[in-house]
Amino acid sequence: MMKLLPLLIGLLLVLSLLSVSCASGPAFEGAHIRHGMRASPGAIEHLRLVDSQLEFQVIGGGQPAGLCGSGILDALAELYLAGIVSHDGRMGEHPRVRGEGAKREFVLVGEDERSHGRRAITFTQKDVRELQLAKGAMRTGIDVLLKANGLMADDIDQVIIAGAFGSYINVASAIAIGMLPRLPLDRFRQVGNAAGIGAKQALISRGKRSEAEALASRVGYIELASVPQFAKTFAKAMYLA
Repeated sequence: MMKLLPLLIGLLLVLSLLSVSCASGPAFEGAHIRHGMRASPGAIEHLRLVDSQLEFQVIGGGQPAGLCGSGILDALAELYLAGIVSHDGRMGEHPRVRGEGAKREFVLVGEDERSHGRRAITFTQKDVRELQLAKGAMRTGIDVLLKANGLMADDIDQVIIAGAFGSYINVASAIAIGMLPRLPLDRFRQVGNAAGIGAKQALISRGKRSEAEALASRVGYIELASVPQFAKTFAKAMYLA
């Protein structure tokens, strides 16, 4: 079963609250990514491509062992912004790109940069396709919510991003690939483990529990698969912005 990415998209609406569940799969958690890993020591959590040189931040310092979700997102955004990955997700030519066709890969850390003869850490064409699916699911949910309320992206007052992954992502990278709407950065708010905080409040406060129940009763739910032209919306959302 595909895990739901813990990313909460909040649209501040006056009369109603609507929600969707975006089955984006585990790609942003490092699964199905060639050198993906959980956010633990050795994971590249942020990176930048400056000309042909990479600058990256590793959890715990030291030598990198792979990429966690936030680093994976940065990798796709940087390659797209540099023109190495196209609008439709194809990996093109670059001094760091090797292989052909579907087997192309971008070398993040070469064999000569790793000790004990370890394999290079790469970001592959297949990784790009996995992320397009995940990103497309997230953006489809946003677009469906907007359309259901007769709104445009510019009408959004605030986007609330929750969860472990949501807390550490570079919002600019998410905007760059089109996962999040192209809005001013000050309209985005990263709130951490909102579900955990809410659960604690509900356990220790009857008032907070009642407040949560009242709020939940006002929330409508849209089943994405039943939305007219869902497949077309999803296909469009998989393109990089």
